[in-house]
Amino acid sequence: MHKHALKIIFCFLSIIPFMAVAQSNIVDSIIKQTKEQYAPDSRTAIFTISGELLNDSICVLKGSCDSKQVVEALLQSLDNAQVTYINGIKMLPDKQLGNQTRAIVTVCCAHLRGTPGHPSEMVSQAILGTPLRLLEKQGNWYRVQTPDNYISWIIANSITVQDGQEWNDWKNSTRYIYTGHQGYVYQTAERDAEIVSDIVAGSILQADGKAKKGFVPVSFPDGRKGFLRSDECQELSEWASQPLNMDIIIDTAKKMMGSTYLWGGTSVKSADCSGFVKTAYFCSGIILTRDASQQAFTGEIIPTERWKECQTGDLLFFGNANGKVDHVALYLNNGQYIHSSGQVKVNSLDPEADDYLPNIFLSISRIKNKIGTPGITPVKDHPWYFNQK
Repeated sequence: MHKHALKIIFCFLSIIPFMAVAQSNIVDSIIKQTKEQYAPDSRTAIFTISGELLNDSICVLKGSCDSKQVVEALLQSLDNAQVTYINGIKMLPDKQLGNQTRAIVTVCCAHLRGTPGHPSEMVSQAILGTPLRLLEKQGNWYRVQTPDNYISWIIANSITVQDGQEWNDWKNSTRYIYTGHQGYVYQTAERDAEIVSDIVAGSILQADGKAKKGFVPVSFPDGRKGFLRSDECQELSEWASQPLNMDIIIDTAKKMMGSTYLWGGTSVKSADCSGFVKTAYFCSGIILTRDASQQAFTGEIIPTERWKECQTGDLLFFGNANGKVDHVALYLNNGQYIHSSGQVKVNSLDPEADDYLPNIFLSISRIKNKIGTPGITPVKDHPWYFNQK
């Protein structure tokens, strides 16, 4: 009897490691499925959750996530699988930020980086007046999300942090958007006045009084004041209410001719390929997704063999033999397109044309027919710019 009991105990103990492995596999599978379903793109969602077994039976959930709904879905799946767990997930925005989870870019072109530090890769930019969602802080760096949902890091001295009330006050205020190409904010209402800051197309500043002498008094998020030329700006709500204007998009693109390609750039000063088309569309009030590989999934997708049916403003996508998108261009007309590759230039889709480039042509997206669909958001409908009714 004694030997029989020992045999049972021995068998049970030998099974425990296998049970632990099975439990761990279940947890890993649920986490993987949740990520694939709710947060597949790390550029626009934070999901770094992992599970670690404690005493071979209890799972400790670690990592961070920026969506309460995603975490709730994960926990529900674990409950359904009868997994015992301790929820150690860090929710973002970080509680240490308190109610200061919003910010406005206060410099002309702020650099957004992959990790918190100047040596890190610049993955994007945010121009003056861009509203941001703050997620967490490390030293002098904030992890932020831009209106196109792109997640990155920004140095603190490029933004002004706001609480909920300040954020709403900004959205309800009279603001002006810079509709020139590149220019300046002046200290006084005179064209030869000293300069407060440079400014680029699409930048937004608050009104600070009534226009006079051909200038509009404005204020920066950090409290600086200055004057914009009246003929180079427009009241933001009036600008945003206008329909998509392809002439503005193409004019913006052509004014960038010859400008230098800049990896991560998203302004008329310098831009990468996706930042180039994104900037052109923003100047007509449309927010596109950040990267070419994201943009390729938006709009009305048209096969490349129908390229002769392209319309002005269509997006053209190029890539490698495996079908991976790595470049985007803006269609003009007669087979020609404009894009940022080394510099902003014009080439052709026509193999018989002198300016044809033998790139692997993957797809076409028509944006103008799909305004308001995922990845194609009018500024007027974005809750970070205006309080929605």
